[in-house]
Amino acid sequence: MSSRAAANTIVLLALVQAALGILRALQWFQVGSDLSRAGLVLYPILGLVAVARGVLVVAIALFYVLFAWAAFTGRTWAPGIGLAACVLNTLAVLVLLLTGESLGAALFWIIVPAIVGGYLLWTGRASANR
Repeated sequence: MSSRAAANTIVLLALVQAALGILRALQWFQVGSDLSRAGLVLYPILGLVAVARGVLVVAIALFYVLFAWAAFTGRTWAPGIGLAACVLNTLAVLVLLLTGESLGAALFWIIVPAIVGGYLLWTGRASANR
């Protein structure tokens, strides 16, 4: 696979991760909305936490979109944004695991950050060795 084809594949993976993240955030917003209308005190607070999680997922998705745009247009800062998205995504998955999410569901969300991060680190290392 050529270097350009590999880069395009990484950009595509980042966009897919962003799209899936936005869909996941919509689920969090729906849960938050449902909880905020139930109960007097505790459920609305839990609804706010769910909405906050949705906002975090949207922020990570926007990092992936920004990375994809920057990489596609050849910006020099694209790898930094991509690595930031991968790190934030990995931290979010670790939080999911610590809060009791099943390992299978959490692993689904770590595949793309591992591939994108590995590619960015590998190409950065390869260019530094030249």
